[in-house]
Amino acid sequence: MITLTDKFIDMLDGNEGNPEVCRQAYQMVRNAPVTPESTGLLAYIYHEGIGVDVDLDKCFSLAEEAAFEGGDALGYYLLGYMCDNAETPDQSEGGPRQKYDHYDAERFYEKCAEIDSHWQESARLWLGDYYMNMAQGGDPEIGVEYYESIADDNAEAAGKLSDYYWDLTMPDYLDNEEWLAQLFKWTEVAAALDPEEYSYRMGWIYADGLGCEKNHDKAIEYFRNAYIYGDWRGAKSIADCFEEFISEHPELNEEEKAHYENKIKEWNSLAELLQENNLYNDSDEQDNAVEED
Repeated sequence: MITLTDKFIDMLDGNEGNPEVCRQAYQMVRNAPVTPESTGLLAYIYHEGIGVDVDLDKCFSLAEEAAFEGGDALGYYLLGYMCDNAETPDQSEGGPRQKYDHYDAERFYEKCAEIDSHWQESARLWLGDYYMNMAQGGDPEIGVEYYESIADDNAEAAGKLSDYYWDLTMPDYLDNEEWLAQLFKWTEVAAALDPEEYSYRMGWIYADGLGCEKNHDKAIEYFRNAYIYGDWRGAKSIADCFEEFISEHPELNEEEKAHYENKIKEWNSLAELLQENNLYNDSDEQDNAVEED
């Protein structure tokens, strides 16, 4: 069944900067029957200024109504967001605590995370970040659980799990098979969802056999992807893989060895060229930024 939220999101998709479409989206929600869903959407509209002026006081009041009277996920999400970003009325005015402050963000996001909705994934991602932060939630095991609940289809969550297990296993804990298995699992997912960011790491994992059997072919496949996406280390690592292959196969004849040595030279040259281009582009961007200043 297509919901009001579905219609609202579809209408705005790609048209966020179109005033007429924004006005139509506002009117559609404003004229819909009053329900927790429509009230939550109206709160969001006032928060983002969609077809209306931004009004955080109205947003706050409507979000409370949607959440507390109707259990609306978006209402809870907005309350969590406003608490986290000092947007509740008492926080924004700088006065003493009245109802909520940043300490309340967690419980509102947790409420949203329990409800199947368009906002559930974002709430769980926030909670994952919250519990991973030792200065806030300070419980990585809970953070991992929140990430894992969405990571199969969420590149950011999968990447954060890969980062977490990478930090755990590097460089002193390479003998922890459980952590290595998790590193392999989530880096593979991250590389599938975000190949530009995680192909290089996945290549390294296969090259070193971290949580898997060493596989030069797989490593080269991922390193090649990394190179295609502009990471010079991908090309350099392919050259390294061929060097290791030669060292592990002393039975190669001179013709075969020369073949791989040529590949090593080719990939090292490609790595140097791409690295130089990247340095040139970075320098050019900095010069442009200075000129703009």
